[in-house]
Amino acid sequence: MKRRNLFVVTTLSAMLMVGMSACSQSSEEDAANQPESDAVSVDSSADSTTASDANEKDQSKETSVESSTPEQDDPVTKVEGKQTYIEKLDNIQKELDAMPDKKDSDKGVTNAMKNYYGVSYEKYDDALNEIYALLKKELSPEVMAELKTEQLQWIEKKEEKAEKERLKYEGGTFENVAWYISLYESTKDRCYELVKEYMRN
Repeated sequence: MKRRNLFVVTTLSAMLMVGMSACSQSSEEDAANQPESDAVSVDSSADSTTASDANEKDQSKETSVESSTPEQDDPVTKVEGKQTYIEKLDNIQKELDAMPDKKDSDKGVTNAMKNYYGVSYEKYDDALNEIYALLKKELSPEVMAELKTEQLQWIEKKEEKAEKERLKYEGGTFENVAWYISLYESTKDRCYELVKEYMRN
């Protein structure tokens, strides 16, 4: 009986130890597996954070691109006031035509022609400066840079043309008249060109 009890106790002890050892292994395995699952969840949350950050960055880029796109795609190429400036230019000519020197100028009186075309050139030159200043203020920088280059080329051609006209009459009484007529005509034409090309109603 004592032997049987001893056998049972020994067997139970052995089973208990095997069970405990199995439990401890299983808890060790659980512990070993636990950091991996945590790591996966941390990594996946890091991925989701990175993905959401990337989406926010992409959206902010899209927003900034959208906000800057209108300027790039649609530079200001025309300004308001076309009709107003055409009327202003037409009125300059009406004022000039009402000058006392106009009648004598039409008759070919040299002094009257010199005075009339000298004043006419100055009036349209002032108008041209006013138009150019408005365009410089309102047009987009890219368009204005092109216009500036074009305007400098135009000034050079205008002066060359006037000089050629003057030289035709060099030494004569009509020399300065020819020069002023050329300057007046070129400048008047340029005023209308700028208004028609760079302005809208």
